Amino acid sequence: MDGYNILNAWPELALLKEEDLAHARERLVTILSEFHALSGIRVILVFDAHQVEGGTERREECEGIEVIFTREGETADQWIERFVAQRRIHPQREALPLFVATSDWLEQRIVSAQGACRITPSELRREIQRLKKERKELLRESFDCVPLDNHLPEQMKRIFEGWRRRKFKE
Repeated sequence: MDGYNILNAWPELALLKEEDLAHARERLVTILSEFHALSGIRVILVFDAHQVEGGTERREECEGIEVIFTREGETADQWIERFVAQRRIHPQREALPLFVATSDWLEQRIVSAQGACRITPSELRREIQRLKKERKELLRESFDCVPLDNHLPEQMKRIFEGWRRRKFKE
């Protein structure tokens, strides 16, 4: 996923980025970490660091996702293209489909030609919202069908019932 491309495409993160770039990146990492947890999909988030003098590629594991800062002279697009090309050369490494999240039309065409699927930041956002809603409904259903007192020991039930009755008498 092209980190700055997504930051600029999601309005709330674009605003945050104007105030505090580091905080906007952290927020994106948190959102994508939750996406990873909900979907089970491996997430690699790539940020441009091509203008950082003497910068070397830096990889970090953050909240369950891989975050990469490119080396000097390399854009996120170039890193992503190289990664997709390597997957194409060695398809046995990972048989799962590869999705690239970017709104850059040219980048979408390049990675599609190399066998990756493309997803726009707005499509990614909708998918994250769908997964969150699905999880919320699932949790609500599981809580609706199992009352809390089914999990309490009898002694605790009697104590709570006694408190409840005294409260209503007063």
